[in-house]
Amino acid sequence: MNKSSQDYLLRFLVGGSILVLVYILSAVLPWKTLAGMFAAFPGVMAAAVILSGWRQGDGAAADTAQGSVYGMVGGLVCVIVTVLVLSLGGYWLLALAAGLVAWLPSSILLHAIVRRI
Repeated sequence: MNKSSQDYLLRFLVGGSILVLVYILSAVLPWKTLAGMFAAFPGVMAAAVILSGWRQGDGAAADTAQGSVYGMVGGLVCVIVTVLVLSLGGYWLLALAAGLVAWLPSSILLHAIVRRI
């Protein structure tokens, strides 16, 4: 197995393990609001920082963590849009789709704003 294949396998295992653990916690916790907090756990960011730090060092891990700020703010926009559409009586799948569509542009917009400051 070459280095690239190993990286993909490791990313899958680390990221997947984190997501499974978070899902289990959210499923077994009796307090659904707390379970929702675990559902928002930044597992992909954690896996990305772990793997970039392991393969490329502290600088790459820091860059990955810093870049994830934009995605996490976009995540907040995603949640707000999803909750707003649901509160207006929207179907849950439509609400989720609207939130996910809002995520990327809001993340890119924040990055563009920060770069101009």
